[in-house]
Amino acid sequence: MYEHRNAARKPLAAAVLAVTGSLSLAGQAQTELEEVVVVGKGDYFSILPDQPTDSAFGLDMTIAETPRSISEVREDLIQKFALRSVDDLVRLTPGAFTSSFFGIKGAMDIRGEPADNYFRGFRRIANPGAFNTIVGGAERLEILRGPVSPLYGTGSIGGQLNYIPKSAKSEDNKYIAGPSGQIKGTYGSYNQRVLTGEFGMPFTLGDAEGGVQLFAEVEDSESYFDDYEPSHELVQLAFDIDLSYKTKLEFGVQYQETDSIQVPGWNRVTQELIDNGTYITGSPPSRNSNGGVDLRPNESGFISAGAGVDINNSFSGVGTFCVPGLGFNTAVYNGREITCFGGNDTPWISPLSNVGTTKLDHDTTFIDSEDFADTTALTAYFDVTHTFDNDMVWKNQFFYDYMDHTKYQSWGFTAFYPDADLWEFRTTLNFKNQFDNIGFDTVVGASYRQENLELNHAFFDETFDFRDISVGPTPDDRIAPATTDPFKGVVFETDADGNNIGIASGDPGRNYNLGQKSESDDLGIFFVSNINFGKFFMLVGARYDDFDIDAEETAVTLLNIPYATLDSIPDGQVSGGDDATSYNFSLSYRTDFGLVPYATYAESSSLSTEQLGNIIPASVPTSAFLQDSELKEIGVKFSGFDDRIYAALTYYDQEKTERAGQTAALVNVFSDGYEFEFRGVVNDNLSFLATATHSETTEIGNTFVVINGAEFAAQNGLNPEDVYGGRISGDRDTFTGVGAELERGGLPDNIVSLYGTWNQELFDGEFTASLGFTWVDETYTDALETIKLPDYMVWTGSLGYVYDRFSALLQFNNLTGEEYYTSADLFDSVVVKPSEGRTVALTLSYSFGDY
Repeated sequence: MYEHRNAARKPLAAAVLAVTGSLSLAGQAQTELEEVVVVGKGDYFSILPDQPTDSAFGLDMTIAETPRSISEVREDLIQKFALRSVDDLVRLTPGAFTSSFFGIKGAMDIRGEPADNYFRGFRRIANPGAFNTIVGGAERLEILRGPVSPLYGTGSIGGQLNYIPKSAKSEDNKYIAGPSGQIKGTYGSYNQRVLTGEFGMPFTLGDAEGGVQLFAEVEDSESYFDDYEPSHELVQLAFDIDLSYKTKLEFGVQYQETDSIQVPGWNRVTQELIDNGTYITGSPPSRNSNGGVDLRPNESGFISAGAGVDINNSFSGVGTFCVPGLGFNTAVYNGREITCFGGNDTPWISPLSNVGTTKLDHDTTFIDSEDFADTTALTAYFDVTHTFDNDMVWKNQFFYDYMDHTKYQSWGFTAFYPDADLWEFRTTLNFKNQFDNIGFDTVVGASYRQENLELNHAFFDETFDFRDISVGPTPDDRIAPATTDPFKGVVFETDADGNNIGIASGDPGRNYNLGQKSESDDLGIFFVSNINFGKFFMLVGARYDDFDIDAEETAVTLLNIPYATLDSIPDGQVSGGDDATSYNFSLSYRTDFGLVPYATYAESSSLSTEQLGNIIPASVPTSAFLQDSELKEIGVKFSGFDDRIYAALTYYDQEKTERAGQTAALVNVFSDGYEFEFRGVVNDNLSFLATATHSETTEIGNTFVVINGAEFAAQNGLNPEDVYGGRISGDRDTFTGVGAELERGGLPDNIVSLYGTWNQELFDGEFTASLGFTWVDETYTDALETIKLPDYMVWTGSLGYVYDRFSALLQFNNLTGEEYYTSADLFDSVVVKPSEGRTVALTLSYSFGDY
C-alpha cells in the first residue's frame, strides 16, 4: 500500500508564536505613534474599489483607472460575507465560474480557463485539484480577467487571483496603533468547526518602526456530503519594517496543511438521473481473484508485452479504447462507425448484475474510506524597497513556493508531487517624468525564476460507472493505489536480448504510468509605462523571456519498460530552451464625471504544461512548451456620485493554445463575451453588488475522452447497465470527426448575481444583513452535449450584530435548498457534482486591543 507523506513542518507554528511573543516585549518600548481616529463611513462592507493598487501593472491606479477587467474583494467584504474559499468569489466576480475539480476548491475558472493563483504578485505552483485555497487571511483579493501584464511573465490567459496577505499596516499605510487581535469560532450545519485567530502589533527595533501580523485558521469539520470531512491548518505571518522613511522591509510566510480528498460526485449519469434523481443500481463484474480489498493490475488488466508501451504493457480489463472504424469490433457513435479494442468482438459490453433503480440523495457521492490526500504548502517572501531623493522607487523582491502532495482515489487515480518548489527574484525601478503636457509613470525591471517540479500520476485503469454508489465501494470496483516500488518481489521473463516480455513470478503493484521531472529557468526583462496627455492615457508594456529547460520522463510500464522509448528520448532526459515576447497596449480616456472608456490589445506567451505546471519532456525539442495567446478587450468604467457608485462593462475576445486533461493534448480555445459589474452605496445603510456574464467558449482539439455509457448504449441498441461494468474511451476526433469546433462543456452562457446589504445602529451596536442570489444558465456537462444540466438560482444571506468588541454572524447558504449540478473539469461525460443542501453557520468573534 502506498505510504502517506506528511512533511514535518509543524514546528513552524510554534516558532511563529515564539517570535511574536518576543516582539511584544519590544512593542512595550515603542515610541509614541500618531493617534488615528477612525470615523464611520457609508461603505460599511467596503464594496467600493476606491483605493489605488499596483498589483495589476505595477503602477498605482484605481480599479476604475485600470484599462482591464478587474475586480477587488477587500478584507471587510471577506469577513462580512463569510467568504472562505475561491468558490465563494464566483458570486462577486463577473466572468468567473468554477466547475468541480472533484470537489477541490483550488483555483478559479475565469473566461472558461483555469486561472493562476498569485501571492503578492508572484505566480504560485499550479493547484487545480491539490488543496483548497483559503482566503480568510487576505487583506485584499484581486481578480484580473485575461492574460497577466508584462510585469509577471507567462501565465494563464483566463486570468489570475492575486492574494495580498494581511499586514500590520492600515489602509492609509500607517502602522496599527497598538497590540490588537481577534479570535473567532464558527460552528455550522453538519458539524462544521472552524477556529480563527489573528494578532497584530507595532514594534521598534532601534530607530526602525515596524509591525507584525499573525493569522491562523484551523478546521476540523464534517460536511453535508456523507463521509467527506475536510480539515486544514493554516498559519500566516507578515513583518513590515521601516528602516528609515526611505527604506522599507517586508517579509512573511504562509504555511498550510490539509487532507481534503477529491470527490467526483455522481456516476452512472443519465438525463433521468439529473431530471428525476433516478439512479441505476447493480453490482460490477467479479474481477477480484486475489481476495484483497482492491483490484491489482493483474485483476484490472492482462500484463503482456504485446499490449505495447503506450498502453502500459497491459490490456485493460475494465475498459475499451475506440478508434475510427477499422471493419471489426464495430460500434456506432453520433453516426460514425468506430472500432473498440478488447478481448472479443463486443468489448464494450460489460454488464452489471442485480440491476435495479433507486433515488439518490444529494449527500450520497462517489467516496471511499480508503481515499486519502495529504498536502503541505509553504509560501515565503522578502521585499526591500528604497525611495531615492528624486522619488524613484527601487524594489527588490524574493518569492518562494513549496508543495508536497499525494492523493489516492479508489476509482483509479493516484498522484504524487514530492517536494515541488519554485523561487523568483524580481527587481524593479519605478519613476515618473513630466515633459510639458505629457507625463510618464514607468516601471522597468528584470526577473529570474526557477521551477523544480516532479509529477507522478497513475490513471490507466480509472473507471467510474462500475461502482454502485448507493451501496458503496467493494473489492470489485476499487482500483489499487500506485506505489513507488511496484516490482518488489517480481521476476521478469526476458527474451534473448534481455528485454522484459512477461512476468515469470511475483505480482506487480500499481505503477505510475506518467512520471515527469522538469527544471525550468526563466530570465525576463520588462517595462510598463502609463503615458498621459491631457485626459488620454496610453498604457504600454512589453516583456522578453529566455527559457532554459531540463526535463526527464521517469515513468515505466508494468513490465518496467521506460515510457521515454515512445518519444525517442535517450535515457528519458532532454534539454532545450527558447525565448518569448509579450506585450500590452491600452488606450483610455478619463472624463471629468468619472466615465473611463478603454481599449486593450495584448499578446502573451503561456507555458504549455502538465497539471502541476511542469514542462512535458516531449515538448522540449520542438519548443512546444510555449504557446501564444491573444486578447482584444474594450470596456467602459464609471466611478462617481461622490464615490458611491462603481460600474464596469467589458467585451472581450481571446484565443489561446493549451494542454488539456491528463494526456495534455493540445487544444485551441476561442472565447468571447460580455462582463458587467456594479457596486453601489445608496446611503449609509443600503448597498448593492451585481454581476452579469454572457460568454461563449469553444475549442478544437483531439483530447482523450471517456464517453457517457448510457448515451453509447442507446446508440447501439443496449441498456446502460449493459456497459456500466467498464468504460468506453478514445480520442475525441473519433467521436466527432477531425477538427470539430465544440462548445466547452460545463460552462453556462449566462450568469447573473445580485446582492443587497443593510446596516444600521441598533441597541448601541451595529446590525447587519445581506441577501442575494446567483442565477446560472442551463448547460451541457460536456463538449459532446450528452447531458443537459438545468439552470438554477442559489440564495445566500446573513444576519449580523456587532456590539463593542463582540460580534456574531449567522450565515445561510442555499436558503431555498435548491438542487442543482455542476460539471467536472475531467471526465465531464461520466461524473457530475450534486449541490450541497441548505447550511447554516454561526460565527462568534471577540476583538481585543486596538482592533
